[in-house]
Amino acid sequence: MTNYPTPSDYQEALQAPKVAFADPDLQGATPRTNALGLPQPITGSFAAIFPVTTETGARYAVKCFLTEEPAQQDRYEAVADALGAIDHDAFVEFAYQPDGIQVGGDAYPLLKMEWAEGTTLNRFVEAHLDQPDVLDRLADTWADLMTDLETMALAHGDLQHGNVLVETAGEAVRLRLVDYDTVYVPALEGRASTEVGHRNYQHPDRTDADFGPTLDRFAGLVIYTALRACAVRPELWMQYDTGENLLFRDADFYTPEDSPLFDALAQTEPLSDLADALRTACYVEPADVPPLAAVRDGKLEPSRTTISRSWTRQDRDAPERRPFARAFLPATMLVVLLATGLVVAGWTFSGLGLLLGGAAIGGGMAAARYRRLSLVRRRRRLEQESERFASTIRELEREVESLKEKRTELRTSTASRREERLHEIQEQALHDRLKHHFIGEVREVDGLTHKHVVRLKSAGVRTADEATPKAVDSVRRISDRARARLKMWRAALEEKYADDVPDSLSPAQERRLRRYVQHRIEDIDDQLARAREKIQTQQAERERIEDRFDEMPTVSLGRYLRSLLRLDTLPDRTGESPADHPPRRADDREERAPVPERIDEDRPWWTPSA
Repeated sequence: MTNYPTPSDYQEALQAPKVAFADPDLQGATPRTNALGLPQPITGSFAAIFPVTTETGARYAVKCFLTEEPAQQDRYEAVADALGAIDHDAFVEFAYQPDGIQVGGDAYPLLKMEWAEGTTLNRFVEAHLDQPDVLDRLADTWADLMTDLETMALAHGDLQHGNVLVETAGEAVRLRLVDYDTVYVPALEGRASTEVGHRNYQHPDRTDADFGPTLDRFAGLVIYTALRACAVRPELWMQYDTGENLLFRDADFYTPEDSPLFDALAQTEPLSDLADALRTACYVEPADVPPLAAVRDGKLEPSRTTISRSWTRQDRDAPERRPFARAFLPATMLVVLLATGLVVAGWTFSGLGLLLGGAAIGGGMAAARYRRLSLVRRRRRLEQESERFASTIRELEREVESLKEKRTELRTSTASRREERLHEIQEQALHDRLKHHFIGEVREVDGLTHKHVVRLKSAGVRTADEATPKAVDSVRRISDRARARLKMWRAALEEKYADDVPDSLSPAQERRLRRYVQHRIEDIDDQLARAREKIQTQQAERERIEDRFDEMPTVSLGRYLRSLLRLDTLPDRTGESPADHPPRRADDREERAPVPERIDEDRPWWTPSA
């Protein structure tokens, strides 16, 4: 797999947009810069975003990828075609450019996205906690958007606070969705999802195999419930906001019966039915979560079939086995008896064929249902989340090494930078002198006439400053002798002003150079500190996920088959047998995990600079 540039590599390349970009609009664009005048990226797990403004005033977000993704171009083109056909104002225009940016002589893809105005969802909610009518309108607008997506058979795939922007115009509320890495459109039917979504918004059973038009139902219900809860009980925000959620955390979805937030919502009359719908949704398969429109209409329960997946739902007895589980043992016994009868009757090959065919069919059906078991899906999701954190950590470590190399280069390159700066100053001093000598003066040089002046002007050479050797060589229809005399004329002027061109930096210029180098080093040190802090955060999150994975019981395919044959039982999500798992009372629950302290990460790319 190709090693993609790091954020600091892209930052360095974007200092020369005309060279870096292939897109004509972006070649003339100005990136947003930091205090040192360097392009300022907003970095995520797998991309660096550079806000830019073109010469016409158009604003774009340029997304530069940090890792290579399989079939990335096909996915984005399919999404672009589908979104272009529907023309919904919740989506922004974008263009995938497979060779959009040059870094170190190699071309890499980028995503050129329309700049989206608005406030991120969590910050908008926080700013309007004292205005329940605004939050209610926001919830209604959100529900309408979810209905539109269902109608269009589309799914965003990663609905969360950072990917939803809110705009207001009077009393109207407008929503914009950004980040289309996980968008589902019908043309992508049958493919796996590239990611499994933000853990504080997604169904605990969701894996990369869940990729279809119902993908947003659970996250949509989570956000809708949180919005209604904030409108009714704004004090919940101070208690449950971490900066990376909208009230709910992933722990609430894994064990809703232990969630203090679910308890608080259940005890609030306007929210109790909605909370119960979301609690139930945690126990059904992601595709069986009802549409938000159905929940709003009072259809709060999914089918009995999906509810039967839960053995640990609080205050509910374990339901009967599914039809497939009830029929598996009798069907197996019937096939064995028929096969035995055929063998006894002398039809040995027919009996063996029936036995092998039945085993293949039954085993295949059992394997398919095994993969849908909640415990199996949840372990798979935790594995995928752990690998995603590991991949993020690897990218951050690569960025740390890149920054360390740049810092070392800065510390050892002061002399070369001094020479570069002196050359720039000398060039500028000479330019300031030569620009006042117009090309018409060459008529005074022997062998040069008005004809030469005309041809020089037509070639864009109008002053001695522009009459560089390269420019003179490019002028057509003049003799080599004339070229030599033109170069001699310019060389004589350079010699004339030699005393006006400095041969060293002034003390002030020397101080500015040293300050610039020192500030660059300090900036790199700040980036290193942030990258290392992110590594620690990602490692802590990965360890938490791995702990949950280790605590979760395992179910092998063999054990599942034995359970179908009534030779064994399956554990519930806590590792206990369903027969030994009585409903827990509120005072018998295990100590609940505290809500983590709120964290402040890098500001999203679409947030206006201060």
